[in-house]
Amino acid sequence: MGILKKILLLPPLVNFGLGLGLIVGAYIFEVVGYYDPCPLCILQRWSFAFIALCGALMMIPGLYSVIRKILLLLAGLFSMCGCVIAGRQIYLQNLPSDQVPTCAPPMDFLMDTLPIFEVIQTILLGDGNCAEYEWRFIFNFAEWALIFFVFLLFYNLFFLFKKSVKT
Repeated sequence: MGILKKILLLPPLVNFGLGLGLIVGAYIFEVVGYYDPCPLCILQRWSFAFIALCGALMMIPGLYSVIRKILLLLAGLFSMCGCVIAGRQIYLQNLPSDQVPTCAPPMDFLMDTLPIFEVIQTILLGDGNCAEYEWRFIFNFAEWALIFFVFLLFYNLFFLFKKSVKT
């Protein structure tokens, strides 16, 4: 069995590695490439962080299989939330320029002045910042994030419904 196949059969490693790797990659683009993340990008990073956390928790030795299944379910739910967020951003990016929503206040201001659920609602409604994209390699950031979220969703669902989970 090839090493790649062995790695792909380890949900804790795949969830942790992809989640953490994508966050680090986004941070590198932010620092080195000077690409400021929009609020929807930040929510996508949080989704990847929670997926990575589920993967890290699955690595705990001696964990009951029920707890592993719950963590796989949570990772799948965070992947689904990430799909919705990335899909919303892609929708905003493909709107005609006259239909793009106006820009909202900075996220720091929103976090300081509004309750958390209103912040999330304001962010999900989107703003003009989320409709812009500066970088593209075949796809833009949001489209790449959607691809990884869909992969992680189906990957986690596969292992959730599989008879036994290898760790």
